[in-house]
Amino acid sequence: MTRLIPLLCVTSLMLATAASHSFASGGEPQREPSTEVRELLERDELPEGVVFEIIENDRAALSALLPELRANIARLRKRDPDYPVAVVAHGAEQFTLTRGEAGQHPGLHAEVESLVRNEGVDVSVCGTFADWRGIEAEAFADFVEVADLAPDRLDDYRELGFEIIRLRPSLLDAPEQDPWEFDFDTP
Repeated sequence: MTRLIPLLCVTSLMLATAASHSFASGGEPQREPSTEVRELLERDELPEGVVFEIIENDRAALSALLPELRANIARLRKRDPDYPVAVVAHGAEQFTLTRGEAGQHPGLHAEVESLVRNEGVDVSVCGTFADWRGIEAEAFADFVEVADLAPDRLDDYRELGFEIIRLRPSLLDAPEQDPWEFDFDTP
C-alpha cells in the first residue's frame, strides 16, 4: 500500500500537468488549428489571405466552430500579424448573428465583434439566404457585413488570391441532416 501512494501522487501530478497544458486561460480546452491551416503554414509562400467558409444547417455551428476559428487565426497571425482573414457564414448559423439573437447568444456576439473590431477579421453573411427567410440585412448586428450572395463574396476573395477553407463541426457536434438540405421554415 505504501508503494502505491507515491505512484498515485506521480500519476495525479502528470494528469494535472497535462490538463493545465490542454486548457486555455478561460477554462475551455484549447483547440488546435485545422489540418488545412497547418498544411497551408508549411508552404514557403502563403496565399494573399484566408477565408473560413461556414455553411451548416445548424444554428449552433458558429458557436461550435469559434474555438477552432480562433486557433486558426492565432496560428496564421503568429506567422504574419497582419495576415488578412475573413469569415463567410451562409447557412443557418448566420442567423445567430442577428440583433434579435444577441440576448440569446451574448458570448457569441461579443467574440465575433471582437474578431471584427480588435483583430481585423471581416465577417460576412448571406443576404439572399436571409431574404429567403424573411430577414432583412438591417436585422444583423452592425459588426457583420451582409453580402448580396455569399458564393459571390467567396468568388471575390478567390480573385484576390485568398484561399477558402471550409470549417465543419466535428461529427459529434454535427446534425444528422445534410447541410445542403436547409430547413426553410424557420430562421
